[in-house]
Parts: sequence; C-alpha cells; structure tokens
Amino acid sequence: MRQEARKLQGLTAGAGAHINCEPLRADGDKTFAGVVAKEVGAISVLARITDHSEGLVTPALYRVEVDTVTESTVDEPSVFARRITHLRSYLGAYTGAFRTGDVVYVSGRLVHIQGPDAHNGFGIELTPWSAAESFLANLTR
Repeated sequence: MRQEARKLQGLTAGAGAHINCEPLRADGDKTFAGVVAKEVGAISVLARITDHSEGLVTPALYRVEVDTVTESTVDEPSVFARRITHLRSYLGAYTGAFRTGDVVYVSGRLVHIQGPDAHNGFGIELTPWSAAESFLANLTR
C-alpha cells in the first residue's frame, strides 16, 4: 500500500485489491446532530477551503468560500454563492483530501442547511443517494 496524494490508499502488492483507509467519526460525535439539509438544486463552483479541520474524518465537512460559479440549476447563482459556507460528503474519497487554502472544483447538490451553531446557510453536498447521479470535487493545481 502507498500514500496517494493526501490519503493512505492504493493497490496491495500482488493481490490487486484496492484499500482506502479513512478515519470515521466517533459514535458519540455530535457534529451533524440536529442538522437538516434540504436540496435546492445543483451547482458547480470553484471554492477555496477555509477550514479543513472537520474534513479529516468521515463524513467530511469543509468550510468553503466560493470564488466562481461555473454551472447552476438555480436562478441567480451568485446570490447563493456568497452564502455557501460548507462542503460535505459521506463518501470516503473526500475525507482528508483538501487543506485550508486549497482551491477545489466542486460539482454537487446545493443544499440549504439548518442546525445548531454555525451550521446554518447553504452548502454543497457530494453524496449521491442514487447511482444515476455523480458528484465530484477535484483539487485544482
């Protein structure tokens, strides 16, 4: 196994099995307690990661600031862009993938987030609950 980019993952020698190691949130973790996300539409953006401290475990939660909207299914996406504060994924592929200061191309579900603390506003959800959808986030260079 080898370190690929920022994650410990890779093919095992000789067996050809792919292993992706990701730390899970503790059973008692309350990060998402009382948080509700309602889908508003879909959006693709270039966003800067402003805090990656909650992105090191699955589900990953990154704080972001949107630089540019490239596509959107909602009217006046720039109004939403100013209010997008989070990027969230239950897929292990995005756990530990980004660091504060990184610029990321994100294509996902635009959600309105309501909850305790700083979990209010809009976010981008990268977890498709259907095989018919495909969302992604790529580190730009």
